[in-house]
Amino acid sequence: MIQTYQAKLSNIPLNHKLTSDMYLSEYGRFFGELERRLFVQSHIKGISTTSLKKTFSKQFGITARQFNSLRIQLDGKVSSILEKRKIDIQELETKIAYLQKVIVKKTTQKNKLLQKLLRIPQTSPAFSKQRKKYRNLKTYLHQKKRRLRNVQHKLETLKSDELNHKIRICFGSRKLFHKQFHLEENKYKNHGEWKEKWVESRTSQFLVVGSKDETFGNQSATYDLQNVLRLRVANHFVSKYGKYIIFPEVHFPYGQETIDQAKIPYMGYTRGGKPQKYYSSITYRFLKQKKGWYVNTTVEKETPKIGTSNLNGLIGIDLNAGFLSICEIDRFGNPIKSWAVDVPMNSRSKEQIKASLSDALKEILAYAVLVQKDVVIEQLDFSKKKAILREMGPNYARMLSGLAYSFFQQLIDAKGKKAGIRIRKVNPAYTSQIGQMKFMARYGLSSHGSAACMIARRGYYFKTEKPKYDSVLSFPKKFDKQKSNFSNWRSLTKHWRKTYHFQDKIELLKADI
Repeated sequence: MIQTYQAKLSNIPLNHKLTSDMYLSEYGRFFGELERRLFVQSHIKGISTTSLKKTFSKQFGITARQFNSLRIQLDGKVSSILEKRKIDIQELETKIAYLQKVIVKKTTQKNKLLQKLLRIPQTSPAFSKQRKKYRNLKTYLHQKKRRLRNVQHKLETLKSDELNHKIRICFGSRKLFHKQFHLEENKYKNHGEWKEKWVESRTSQFLVVGSKDETFGNQSATYDLQNVLRLRVANHFVSKYGKYIIFPEVHFPYGQETIDQAKIPYMGYTRGGKPQKYYSSITYRFLKQKKGWYVNTTVEKETPKIGTSNLNGLIGIDLNAGFLSICEIDRFGNPIKSWAVDVPMNSRSKEQIKASLSDALKEILAYAVLVQKDVVIEQLDFSKKKAILREMGPNYARMLSGLAYSFFQQLIDAKGKKAGIRIRKVNPAYTSQIGQMKFMARYGLSSHGSAACMIARRGYYFKTEKPKYDSVLSFPKKFDKQKSNFSNWRSLTKHWRKTYHFQDKIELLKADI
């Protein structure tokens, strides 16, 4: 298991601090420039990094290990962009299908309304009312068509880039780059002030990669047993700063024991069978923040053994806009406890939402450890989840843009692994509909609590529940009870979404005992 811990580079004598800060800032700028040069050479001109290693080391005065750090950081950014491009293409295709469906529907409505309008005398009071309705519908349709054209253009660009293996990177972020065109709105006095921030964002960090066959896991940044961090100066700057920059008394408020353990060598064998002393690989990232320079240390930590099981029940979590619904079940699938944990999302930044989500998951997983039960979540399809939440009204829809779906899955996986909790992922299909019809009124659960109950039950792979055929809710005209339960739930879900508003359906089901 990979863990990262952060420490502030403080407790440095004033004369050394001035030197170290100057070097870190200068090398950060130098590292950023080389990263952009390497991107041009390797990903635009197509030159292999193997042949560039010797050229860069000699031309720019860096060691082979420093070049490897440069290459690994760039490769990480490129792989991230390629992965995001796949997700963006999928999301855009979903948006296009949705917009096309809306346009067909609204075009039909507009044509019917036009025919109706032509039959109404212009002197009639109803004419002006229907004309206004027609114009509003026409405007709405026009905006949807414009939106469709823009989304299609984005999709064509992304697919073209994918086909031609073209990679677009804006070092420093596109968001900050575009702020130069709207200086007043972004509270910049002039373009020079923006450029200062722009340069800072492109030069405020650099990576130092380690290896297990190097002393203390990293020959370029050595963190010894006395907690002294020694950073190897690039050859380009040796005449100005000397060979090493020393940071005494570097202490990590969290993870110090884990890092100290990584400093202890162990005996291993080379490929030839000779005994050799090895260390755990340690990678450092130096980054500048408002309060000064920090170092992020990444080490490998032994993964805790799984301490939970499904022998005594499971815990299901349903992700919603603004809160998490949790339901604990026994080994027979009966709910024994249900509750919700707020995750404020409205009018909050992405980082605030992530912090709230992290706190909520910490609380839930602590309970899972206490009762020693596995946790079950949906195998999320983010676009489908958004479509489901969209039916709950505009307030939820406004929060969707800030809802960290992918972060939820990444975070619960990481926290579960760290705490020794098995995270099970199940098919989310119709969990809300089944839970609301079968368990909500029977056990006094909320609509979201019943969905969490169904998610937990899916962890046991029970047979799909039969619909409640004597329900107060209407059924489709062509409904075949002989079909599979899964197929019937598909038909019912489609019918109810067309027939009922979400809250109306919930109120009817609450009374249906």
